[in-house]
Amino acid sequence: MMTTEMSALRADALREIGNIGLGGAVTALSDLTGVLFQLEVPRVHEMDTTHLPNLCDSPECLVVGTISRVEGDWPGEAAFLFPWESAEVLWEMLVQMKPAGLEEVNELYQSVINEVSNIMLGNYLIAISQMTGFKLDMEPPAFAADMAMAVVSSIMTEALYGQRELIAIETRFQVPERSFQGFFFYLPETGSLDRLFSALGI
Repeated sequence: MMTTEMSALRADALREIGNIGLGGAVTALSDLTGVLFQLEVPRVHEMDTTHLPNLCDSPECLVVGTISRVEGDWPGEAAFLFPWESAEVLWEMLVQMKPAGLEEVNELYQSVINEVSNIMLGNYLIAISQMTGFKLDMEPPAFAADMAMAVVSSIMTEALYGQRELIAIETRFQVPERSFQGFFFYLPETGSLDRLFSALGI
């Protein structure tokens, strides 16, 4: 995976955001599903938007999740996305079935992804707020299900304005006899990631 140059201090700061976000999310997920989730230490990436699709097998691979506009002190676009294979694990675990393809993703399947993605998305934004003091207001998230490149293009269209840097935090979920992964993304509207790291004292 190609990423921009990232110092150890920046990596540690992003990892701490990930740890705080996961701490809140794991309790909420377990309460929601009745399943004990274990989450690995997050992997963090500071990267260029052109490399985002490389987080799964190819730009044509399928992803599902939610995308939300964020207003406040550090406006931008936030998303929490699952590769298709990971979404299948979630569906089988929570509703004991899975769709054969995008055309079969009905309201039931959407609701499962929305619940889990929104929990993750909200907790990561809370973590950023706690560490930076930024006031962040998340608008109601929208469901997304498409090829990775199409979803990335949608996020960029909404928020890019010449901005090409983003943060990505990769989370691996462990449940009994299964594992799957999800990705939190934040693409700031203007400036760059420097405002985040400046608020963190880096």
